[in-house]
Amino acid sequence: SPSEQATHPNEAPRRLTINVSVTDPDDLKVTEGDRIIVGQLIADRTRDRNRLEAQARQLDLTLQRLEQSTITPPLPPATPPPIATPTYLEQNAAIDRAKADVDQAEALINAKHQELDYLAQLPNLDPLVMEHEQAKLAELQRNHTAAVRDYQLALGKRSTAEYDHSRAMAIDVSGRNRDMLSYQQQWANYEQRLRDRDFQLAQTQLRVDEVENAIANLAVVRSPYAGRIRRVKWLGQDSSGLLSAEITLMVRAGAGASVPGQFDGVPDGVDAAGDSAIIGD
Repeated sequence: SPSEQATHPNEAPRRLTINVSVTDPDDLKVTEGDRIIVGQLIADRTRDRNRLEAQARQLDLTLQRLEQSTITPPLPPATPPPIATPTYLEQNAAIDRAKADVDQAEALINAKHQELDYLAQLPNLDPLVMEHEQAKLAELQRNHTAAVRDYQLALGKRSTAEYDHSRAMAIDVSGRNRDMLSYQQQWANYEQRLRDRDFQLAQTQLRVDEVENAIANLAVVRSPYAGRIRRVKWLGQDSSGLLSAEITLMVRAGAGASVPGQFDGVPDGVDAAGDSAIIGD
């Protein structure tokens, strides 16, 4: 804020007051008596800038890692071939053979009973003949008992085969259901990981934007004119901890901001006029 207005609009003020806010006294880059040129740095919150830039680099790395991370979807469970329905041909054949043996044994027994009835009606029959035929009947009855046992065993084998098949079917269905439930759980976890990554990306990007905005809001104060720093006055500290300073710049005669990096038409670092050109100092 110039305390003395120039006679013409394009003329530089004789004295310029600059108010700056910094977090540390070292952020003020000039002291009383310094000669400065157009565009020279007056104040910069270097420590805050370095801290925020370090945060920005770390957030960029985090963002890249999240963007490049790969979340693989689960593979569907393998579909085994269905269990074939058995025909029980072997068991049925064994049952038929056993049943035929039982029928044959029963027929032989019936025939032997008829023969014994006939022999019992014969007069003067030798008892040894009857005893012999009754022994044959007992043998036929034992054969019948063995045939019935084999028939029941054949029926039991088919029942066992049917049970084994039904048990295998139940195990297969249970395994398929278990695999499907596991796949559904894995898919739910996969979708949750995708949502978590998207949320982390959004949060990280939001933080990046906040840090970049904070960096952009760090004012870098540069001198619009060439001249000498006449006074640096510390005004105090606000509630946020920022230090306020008032800098009074005595502008060099003829100095302007139209040619940045020049000092009265002389390249940077050259003070051709010397201190005598300072007006009002």
